[in-house]
Amino acid sequence: MKGRRLICNGIRQIEVEDFEIGSTPDNGLLVQNEYTAVSRGTELWNWVHGSEPHREAKFPRPTGYCNAGTVLEVGKNVTDIKPGDRVAGQGNHASHTVMTNLITKVPEGVSSKSASLLTMAAIAMHGSRVAKVELGEAVAVTGLGLVGQFALSLAKLNGGLPVIALDLNDKRLERAKARGADVCINPGKVGDVVEAVREVCVEDGANCVIEATGIPAVYPMAIKLACMCGRLIALGSPRGTVEFSFMEEVHLREVSILGAIHPRTPEQENVYFWWTKQRERNLIFRLMSEGKLTAEDLITHVAKPEDCLDIYTMLADNPEDTLGVVFQWT
Repeated sequence: MKGRRLICNGIRQIEVEDFEIGSTPDNGLLVQNEYTAVSRGTELWNWVHGSEPHREAKFPRPTGYCNAGTVLEVGKNVTDIKPGDRVAGQGNHASHTVMTNLITKVPEGVSSKSASLLTMAAIAMHGSRVAKVELGEAVAVTGLGLVGQFALSLAKLNGGLPVIALDLNDKRLERAKARGADVCINPGKVGDVVEAVREVCVEDGANCVIEATGIPAVYPMAIKLACMCGRLIALGSPRGTVEFSFMEEVHLREVSILGAIHPRTPEQENVYFWWTKQRERNLIFRLMSEGKLTAEDLITHVAKPEDCLDIYTMLADNPEDTLGVVFQWT
């Protein structure tokens, strides 16, 4: 059986190709994808640069890690999912995906478009776990892409007050405001962004700063947004070096810097940490189904797979009017 998928044959190259889907394993599923979502962080970085820093680029290779669709076949060892169920996971951009792990059933009331953003929401939820936002803490989120928007919503659910959104794009700030941000700040339009944050905080800054841009040059500003004994969460992947006065900004002010990279979410629960990748995904869909966490409002573009080169070029070079971008396969 053949399907279609996006394939990268070189740096900044992408096209649609036919491929042999293969058989369904005993412990897996064959899924016909409805939508796959683009990650503007890791996925776009690898498309533009060929690989992660210090890794060798390898071509051809598929891309993408956010899919949602309908189950066509199940392996003989799968007992809790049946053909016709909708599922979401970390499949590539393709018409069909064979899935064996991190498979989450999509509940009624959650659209397949929303479900395709599950992995992006899970990335933000891991950051939320690391941040440990407490009721009444001021939370500042820098960067309002998909991960930043989800992180902001989760900070609100955790009781952050105020939750402060920071981005250079006014449209993203408008979306954050609609999703519950208490304060929106465009650093390009205020004279002193640090003072603008401090004005709305009880302490001398935010108790928690969630950095979601992944841009190293943002960190010297982001660290200043944290209050005395506050914390900075590195949620976006900063590919490059960061330079600021460690003595002044970290040591003397006792600011904690915490990394939050989603693959470190455990696969197996234990008595000290219950929140596995699967449990968090189940929770995300419960929040979506109960209307407490929205996702489809973050999608700005629904594209045909054949338009992939134009889409990736737009996201890499002119992303100002984009937020969530999904490919429709059915």
